This record gives sequence, structure tokens and C-alpha cells, in this order.
Amino acid sequence: IMRLFIAREALDRHLAVAGDLVNPKATTGMKLAALPKIAAFYAGWYPTRWLGWGLWPRYGAFGALATHVRFLDRTTRRLSRSIFHLMALNGPKLERRQALLFRAVDIGADLFAMTAAVARAESLRRRNAPEAAAAVELADVFCRTTTRRIEQSFASIRSHDDVKKHATALRLLAGEFAFLEEGLAPPSRVLE
Repeated sequence: IMRLFIAREALDRHLAVAGDLVNPKATTGMKLAALPKIAAFYAGWYPTRWLGWGLWPRYGAFGALATHVRFLDRTTRRLSRSIFHLMALNGPKLERRQALLFRAVDIGADLFAMTAAVARAESLRRRNAPEAAAAVELADVFCRTTTRRIEQSFASIRSHDDVKKHATALRLLAGEFAFLEEGLAPPSRVLE
């Protein structure tokens, strides 16, 4: 459910603004009429995805976790740029490029989990809770691991084998690879 929620939230604003442009049922007149509104929105929105200070000394109040908060700041903007670029490059076809969308959703879910871990550890630290040091250490290790996974997901948005995998899967379903089943024992009838 969280994946679906993140996907909807990531695309919702874009669909509200540029929905007519990517709607296959919209007429050319509707698309042309929507262009000024779309251009005005993205002229203000897109630069903010590049601008922002997500480097030192910002978020210094988070102590040992400040590095992760800065990463979160930069990466949320990077993710929104990536989603926008996917929409611009794929247009209405993006809804059929589920693997690409799910990579972006995975990044969003990881960013959410990192934010929750950092927020919890920071809350404990600010209250001087006895477990604060352990919480900060755990959040740090979790964020380091998740950062690497996020970077891998971004790399797989840019470079992937989705088209080849899809074509091979269609051939598999058509029975072209039935030779792989030769010599296998028949399914057991124990479950009947």
C-alpha cells in the first residue's frame, strides 16, 4: 500500500498540472490550451529542484546525523527531477513503464524510511533519553546502507534492461523456452 501511496503522491501534482498534455484522450486543442498553465508552473517549479543548499553547514543541529539529513534534502530534489524527466521523456507511455516507476517509488520509500529513522533518533537525542546514543548509531548505519541502495536505484533508472526483459518474458509466455522443462519431474499430486 505504501508503494501505491508514494507513487500517487509523486505524480499527483504533475498530473493535476500537466494531465491534459499526457492524456491520450485529450484533443490537440485541449493540449495546446493547457500549455501556458503548464509552462508557468514548471518555469517556477523546475529551478527549485536544482537550487537549494543541501551541503554543510546546513542541518548542523542534527549532529552525527546531519550528513544524512543533507543527503535527504538533496536527494528528494533529485528524485523529483528524475520523475519529471521520466514524464517528459515517456509521456503517456510512462504508465506502462512500471519498472521505471517502481524504481522511483523504491527511492521514495527509502527516503521516507531514512527520514523516520533520523527523526526518531533525533527526538530521543533532544530529550536526552538513555537510548539516544544507540538510536543515533542505528540510524546512522541504516542511513548509510539505504544511501547505497538509493544510489543503485538511481543508476538503474538511467541504465536498465527493461525492454529486453519484457521481450524475453513475452517469448517465454509464448512457449519458446519450453525446452527448459525437458527432463523435469512432473508436478506432484500431493496437493490434490
